Amino acid sequence: MQLTHSIRNSLWVLLFAGLAGCTGQAGAGSSGGAGSTGAGVAGTAGPAGSAGAIGTGGGAGGLVVSTCAPGIPVSSQVPRLTRVQYATVINELLGVTPGTDVMDLIANDSTGSLTDVSWNGYLTAAEKIAAQVLGNATTKAKFITCDAAQATCLSDTIKTFGRKAFRRPLTDAEVTSFMRFNSLPQAHTPADVTEAILNAFLASPTFIMAPEVAEIPEGSAFKLNHFEVAAKLSLLLWNSIPDATLNAAAESNQLGTADEVAAQAKRMLADPKASGVATTFHHIYADVQTGSHWVNVSEHDTAKFPSFKPGSYNAAMQELDAFFVEMVKGGGTFKDLFQSPTAFVTADTAGIYGLNASSYGATPTKVALDAVKRPGFLTRIAFLSTFSHFDATSPILRGAFITGRVLNVPTGTPNPAFLGMKPPPADYKTNREATEALTAPAGCAQCHAQKVNPPGFVLERYDAVGGWQDTDPLGGAINSTADLTFDGVTFQKISAPADLMAGIAASSSAQRFYAGMWVNFAAGRPSTLNDACVVDQLATNLATTPTYSIASMMADFAKSDSFRLRTAGN
Repeated sequence: MQLTHSIRNSLWVLLFAGLAGCTGQAGAGSSGGAGSTGAGVAGTAGPAGSAGAIGTGGGAGGLVVSTCAPGIPVSSQVPRLTRVQYATVINELLGVTPGTDVMDLIANDSTGSLTDVSWNGYLTAAEKIAAQVLGNATTKAKFITCDAAQATCLSDTIKTFGRKAFRRPLTDAEVTSFMRFNSLPQAHTPADVTEAILNAFLASPTFIMAPEVAEIPEGSAFKLNHFEVAAKLSLLLWNSIPDATLNAAAESNQLGTADEVAAQAKRMLADPKASGVATTFHHIYADVQTGSHWVNVSEHDTAKFPSFKPGSYNAAMQELDAFFVEMVKGGGTFKDLFQSPTAFVTADTAGIYGLNASSYGATPTKVALDAVKRPGFLTRIAFLSTFSHFDATSPILRGAFITGRVLNVPTGTPNPAFLGMKPPPADYKTNREATEALTAPAGCAQCHAQKVNPPGFVLERYDAVGGWQDTDPLGGAINSTADLTFDGVTFQKISAPADLMAGIAASSSAQRFYAGMWVNFAAGRPSTLNDACVVDQLATNLATTPTYSIASMMADFAKSDSFRLRTAGN
């Protein structure tokens, strides 16, 4: 069923005459949601609840501000639904998954105003979805369950569906405006009116945006109302609309205090729908995204490493996602990220872990590996095999990631003149010896000897595909001893990967970077001086409370003024 041209034109007239809303702002810096890319928008992640989502995060690789200045950071009042949020909300509301014909019409995630072309894309997408939904009895029932010709059917449908679509109860004026579709001057049928109303909902700026317009004074700022808080929480943690429990809390005015908000956030983070934010945030934290080294290396010399199967890379990346989900939903701590022996093994990865592949299938099996040899995600196949070369380990790649990304210590910029160099000819017995010779020149040694190489040398206990090794493929015994520096203090002769991971887990710099990346992600924008105060508190919690979970850290951001308040005049 398609609307007639005259009814379609009337739809837009009524939409803008009776359903006031801002259409210009693209969502600069309110809630980034799972998969956020920059200021308040999400990357090309899968729907919340699915593993494997990859975003290009609000703070990915970016600045975590160190100086705290109390106050409320500037944020948008009208963030637009991200592409992933739009698709997830449509599915949740109407039971359809927007196809490429629809998603190609939806504007890319960005800041700034919508162009006319982008806005027309939303209008066309709304028309396509409405026709698809009402053309199928099952999906139609997601929108309307009564006879549109009956007296109260349309008004009841508008109120019920509108409550979910707008993430708040409709005003009387909005209900009246939607009901005007029932009195169009053109000839029409109840089916035409039904489609016009659904079309108008999906094209409404109030649906496409997530407005924060309440003016409840709190100091020099405005406090979000209960419905705005509920919507902001659900879009951040689920990429979707509030569930019945969250809606009930909003309707009962039980989202007004920081503790009430945090309690709902913790509940939501234990739900399967939080899998998306668990994977996407950690992809951003670890820089697992398009163009990074994580996704550029998927093959190895199987003659040297026969345990690396054609499916090992994909299985290892899926395991990484499952590990991150386990950390969030299972009560894992920051320490557990680096010290938990939990793994998710398949037939394609079992042999690399020294397990019997015949005992495993294609579906990941949760197992506890050797806690001494396999503590945390940096000893999993995903990291170890991708931060290697085709036929050999790479202490430089592994070490640079740990020092620069995890410990947040600048490693310096490689001199282009040295890139591509090979070690001077010699009879090396280990890859470590070759790496030390390669990085010995004065232009390299300053950064490599003290910062880059040491953690990489400790990880020489793992071969190029992530298997444990005591003998180097070149024939020499593995030397994994190195002087490691954490937070400016040098620890002598760390040689066991477990000791390296314990040092990372206890590092205040690593803890603060992790907390800062979450704040960047959750706020949907790079850190501000105001955010630094929140980062300080979350980092302190990570450092001082051994049982402080990652989920608690995530929920505690929702307690902050940065989440619950907006500055006056924005």
